[in-house]
Amino acid sequence: MSTNVKLRRATALTGGAFALVLALAACGGGNDTPDGAVENFLDNGAEDLVTAMLDGDGEKAADIAGDHFCADDIAGVEEAAAQFEGMTDEEKQQFEEMAGDEFAMFEDLSYEIGEVTEDGDTATVEASITANGDTTDETFDLVKEDEAWKICGFMA
Repeated sequence: MSTNVKLRRATALTGGAFALVLALAACGGGNDTPDGAVENFLDNGAEDLVTAMLDGDGEKAADIAGDHFCADDIAGVEEAAAQFEGMTDEEKQQFEEMAGDEFAMFEDLSYEIGEVTEDGDTATVEASITANGDTTDETFDLVKEDEAWKICGFMA
């Protein structure tokens, strides 16, 4: 597979991960409420998850994802990480150059949690996220698995 194809595929697969990180916000919390689960991910897992994926460490990425994502999304995280596993250092450097400021998002990330709607074992959380000077409004779907709220639908 050519370097350009690998880079495009890796960019597409991790695009969802970056969108998720930009869209989620945190100020501490646990997975006992839908908004707490969204907050917990960014405080305690987002940066490590992205790093593991970019390092091609599917096992570590899946482990981190298991704490924050629904079961259906974990396979998507592993697949995205696998795209980086076979890349040379040069290909990874090219990808990082293409991503530009996306890697600095954790340095300048703020958010505001909006409306939270809970209906049985499903929920949505609205959030306004600012990173790298850009603000986006997102709605996140969550499901309750094993008594914990998990973000679902981003990597499935």
